[in-house]
Amino acid sequence: MDEVVKIMARGLIALPSEVRKKLNLKEGDIVKLEVKENEIVIRKEERLYDLKGSLKGAKVQYKSFAQILQEELSKKHREG
Repeated sequence: MDEVVKIMARGLIALPSEVRKKLNLKEGDIVKLEVKENEIVIRKEERLYDLKGSLKGAKVQYKSFAQILQEELSKKHREG
């Protein structure tokens, strides 16, 4: 997909709607710019906040430090 954009005042560019849709970019999203010789690569930056809810429904087992320590000590005791 090739798009042509114009650089406006203060170096601003507007990303065409097709590009925003393809990258699922919305207002307020963070992007990373990488300059490679005479090219600019734009990548959507995933933030920790963006991952909120991504583990919904996943079976996660929470253990306290004391539980983990007890398991490790028991394991060492069994191994001799």
